[in-house]
Parts: sequence; C-alpha cells; structure tokens
Amino acid sequence: MSCELGHIFAAPALNAIARHTDVEASIRELMAASATRLLDSMMIVADSCAPFVAVEQSHVKLPVAQPPVLHGVRALVEEIAVDGFGPHAMRFFGMLGSIMVSLAGTAVQVAQVMSWVDAGLTGTFCMTDRGGPLASQWRSCATTGSPVKLTVDKVWAMNASRADFALIVVRRGNSMILAPVLLAPDVYAQAATQPSGAAFLDGHLPLANVQAMLEAEPSWFLNEGGPISPKIFLTLARPWLVQALCSHLAWLARHNRIVLNAEMGERVAFLRQAAQNQANLGVFDRFSEDQAMALKWIANEIFAELVVSGAVRHKGDQRDLLGFSKMEGSSYRCFFEIYERNKKLRRVDG
Repeated sequence: MSCELGHIFAAPALNAIARHTDVEASIRELMAASATRLLDSMMIVADSCAPFVAVEQSHVKLPVAQPPVLHGVRALVEEIAVDGFGPHAMRFFGMLGSIMVSLAGTAVQVAQVMSWVDAGLTGTFCMTDRGGPLASQWRSCATTGSPVKLTVDKVWAMNASRADFALIVVRRGNSMILAPVLLAPDVYAQAATQPSGAAFLDGHLPLANVQAMLEAEPSWFLNEGGPISPKIFLTLARPWLVQALCSHLAWLARHNRIVLNAEMGERVAFLRQAAQNQANLGVFDRFSEDQAMALKWIANEIFAELVVSGAVRHKGDQRDLLGFSKMEGSSYRCFFEIYERNKKLRRVDG
C-alpha cells in the first residue's frame, strides 16, 4: 500500500488535472510516491497533514486568445514525432518565445521580433535564475527608479551562446512581479555568455549562462499584458512542451532507443492526452497555474521512471529526459508552488 501522506499531498495537483482529464490509478500511485519523497522538513514538522479541500469553481475566468503561432507549434509537434526533437528544438523554443512577445508586447515590439526572425536571426528565452527557483531569490532584476538598472544573471538558457537577441524575465525591484525584457541584437551583444555543459538532444540544444549589467530603456520592457502575462505564457507554453516531449518519446521508441512496457505506454498516453486537453482550455483562471505545474510534475516523474527502470537504452537519451525533468519546472518546484497556493484549503476534521 502506498503512503497515505503521499496521496494527501499529491491531491491538489491531481485535482487540478482531473478538471480536464480523468486521472487513472497508475498516475495517482506514481504521484503519491513522488510527493512522499518531496515532502520537506517544514511540511513534515509544521503542516497539519489534513486532507486538502478541492475548490469547485473559479470566480474569475480570463479568456486567452490563441496566438497564430500556435498553428506552427502544433505542426512542429507532429514533425518531432517523425524526426525527433533535436532538429526542431531551436525552432520550437523560438516559437514559444514569440508567444510571450505576442502576449505582452506592443505592435512595434512584435514587428521588431518578426523583422529579426525574417532576417535569419535567432533568439533565446532566459528564465532560470542563478539565485534560485523562487522570484524572491532571483538576482536578475530591474530597479524601479530612473534610470532603470537592469541586472541579468541567468543560467542554462537554451541557445543563449548562439542567439542574436534575447527575451529575459526579471524581477521588478524588490517585488515578486516578473517583467519580460526584450534585448535587441545590439544590446544582447553586450551580455556575457558562457556555454554550460554538453549540448542536449544529440548536440542540437546547447545551454549557456547569461550575465549583464545594463541601463535599460523603457521600450525594452514588454508591459502590454500586465504583470499576469508571464503566468499566462507559462500556462500556454507548458502543455505544448509536454506534447513535444511525448512526440520525442514516440520517436525514441520507433528507433528502439527506448522500450515501453504496457504500463509505461499507458502513462505516456495519459500525459499526451492531458497536455492536449490542457492546451485546448482557452482560459486563465484560479486553476491554471496549478494545472501547468501539475502537468510538468507528472511529466518529470514519468521521464525519471523511464530512466530508472532501464527503459532508456542510451546514456545521452537518459541525460536528455532527466534534463527536461529539471528544466522549466523541477518536480520539487512544481510540488512546492502547488502546495503554497493550496496549503490553507484543508478539511477541518483532518
């Protein structure tokens, strides 16, 4: 029998996913085991460990327009199933970056980015911060005074050492408000980049660290979507990333680089269906952030299980899957953020 505490602490994530996809017992067991491992000292010592109350409705629902670029993303997910993720990785992540620009950029900023892309330039999206996973820990920030001082200290950014321009998410002053900043080619050229480790996906996806201290112009900031735009972006982008990775798993299986037994195949099929359902929701509401984090957490655990079980034959593929289980939301970060949003919603009878 699996740990009761694990089921209790996995419940908020699984309840969020269950709003659009039925969660089978195999997934519930997998996530209960993960939650048991991820419980930290504060939770063990100070939390009541009472069952969580499932919120039934969201009082606010914000319709989210589907950017036209999603048609290209959808087609690329299908191409990844044919060719693997590697040859399409940079184009895929470039498309995701353009979603952020379309959500938060002015017409002038969107046109700028399109002109760079049309000229054959490539970009990088920098989110992971050297300071830590929480915005309160970030070293990358923009001061609120005038002139605005911009500090960038990002790690493991995709294609950062080869890119011509950058979209960088920083913290505004001492607040927890995140702000996307667009660095044009002449500005990004002033940043220091350093390759970080061997490239992923058969050499197609290099990572690098990015550092800079600049005096920022107001026109660099993408403010049109307001402070909520980075959250909306992540809820839009994560389901497509998970779908792309599921397509990559299908490609690995077809080339005998991974061997899926019946249960593993069912879990991957569930993950793909949940990602598709989530991508089609079309709204941002009280559940959206939990759903995005929960989907990535489930994906992380499936990828890790595939590696641990010996299903992934080659060391490079093992590193790729484990790497993606850490990028764009590690299991602990997803688990912790869902817990923080739901920890007060408990049954009083415990």
